[in-house]
Amino acid sequence: MSIVEKMSTADLMENLREELTCFICLDYFNSPVTTECGHSFCLMCLLKNWEEHNTPLSCPECWRTLEGPHFQPNERLGRLANIGRQLRSQVLQNEDEQGSFGRTAAAAAATKVFSDDEQSTNSFSTQSHGVNRVYLSSEAEEQHKEKLQEILNLLRKKKKEAQIILTHEKERVILCKEETKTCKQVVVSEYMKMHQFLKEEEQLQLQLLEKEERENMKKLRENEIQLTQLIRSLSKMIGQIESAFQNSTLESFEEVRGALERSETLLLQCPEATTTELSLCRITGMREMLRKFSSDITLDPATANAYLVLSEDLKSVRYGATRQQLPDNPERFDQSATVLGTQIFTSGRHYWEVEVGNKTEWEVGICKDSVSRKGNLPKPPGDLFSLIGLKIGDDYSLWVSSPLKGQHVRQPVHKVGVFLDYESGHIAFYNVTDESLIYSFPPASFQEALRPIFSPCLPNEGTNTDPLTICSLTSHA
Repeated sequence: MSIVEKMSTADLMENLREELTCFICLDYFNSPVTTECGHSFCLMCLLKNWEEHNTPLSCPECWRTLEGPHFQPNERLGRLANIGRQLRSQVLQNEDEQGSFGRTAAAAAATKVFSDDEQSTNSFSTQSHGVNRVYLSSEAEEQHKEKLQEILNLLRKKKKEAQIILTHEKERVILCKEETKTCKQVVVSEYMKMHQFLKEEEQLQLQLLEKEERENMKKLRENEIQLTQLIRSLSKMIGQIESAFQNSTLESFEEVRGALERSETLLLQCPEATTTELSLCRITGMREMLRKFSSDITLDPATANAYLVLSEDLKSVRYGATRQQLPDNPERFDQSATVLGTQIFTSGRHYWEVEVGNKTEWEVGICKDSVSRKGNLPKPPGDLFSLIGLKIGDDYSLWVSSPLKGQHVRQPVHKVGVFLDYESGHIAFYNVTDESLIYSFPPASFQEALRPIFSPCLPNEGTNTDPLTICSLTSHA
């Protein structure tokens, strides 16, 4: 037996009524129209709903925003609603003539709402031909109507509450757009101020460098003049002495002695090169910008020289006193006191910081993954991009590889920042403490995988035993 056959006439009538009922007034359609989203309503109900809620127009059933007050009359649905209304009236009339209220929609709702004891006191039932019918007394019918009226009032109240919330939500949509627009304007304004500030900082840095360039050029020119004068005086003196060698008379030697006495001040002068200085290239907001590309770097034990001791968290390396018994695998450095980072880079931007402390010699940087691990020969150009710190006595210098070049610095570097932009071929080193640029390599074209590289270097008779430590950038250190 099909589902339709199992359902009673009342249930079928109720289903038909639901399909032919307006979502707004909950009654049979009257002059129905269909919106662009496919839902149908009574014409007057829809217009009244739109009038109450203003813009933007939306479907009262699915809340979809509509482009405008566009709808199509649905005459077929209107005719079906009239047929349903008449059919329902006839069915109710026939059941009433048979002395039964039947299982109409109201009775069905009543039997679901009220408990069995209420039904027992307000109604009685009879069974005929296997069909159970419920007969309500006039008093019970009145009570049920009151109950239904209460339910109807509650439903209307709930609908009104929902409509109020819907109106509020629509207002919030407009408010949300306005708030977002305002926030966007604030962001643009703040970044404009930041751009202006950075532009001013850039101009100040350039002006400072130009001023120092003028002062250095002045020193160089003055020293050039003094050296030129000294060379001329010395050349003249050399000529006089050479001329004296050609004379053998005592008088000539006396002249030479007098010339030597006159040139005593020249002989005491020591030619010296001019020392020039440039301020650190400080970049405002450099560290905050670079930290956005922070990478969690760890050391790769398989690549570490047998003398190197790694920490348990693989964040620190130092040179040990004895050689460890480790397999001489192809990845391991056998002569150079070096270890690679575990991470392999083939794209993206990456930044990490290394604490070098008070070490007298160290090396950090980036290398190709294919870099030679055996022997201690110089690396070919393009295989290694590293920064080397070296302290001899009170003299402190920094050197970069590819090609090797150095520069003296006033103060030792205690923490180094390493930045890689693979796509743009950019590698740079920064002094984290001073937030200044140490060195930026010329742009390169990377075709191979790159890896971090670290070397604590040799102990240097106990003066260089401190470790190199990869810093955690999750803190504010």
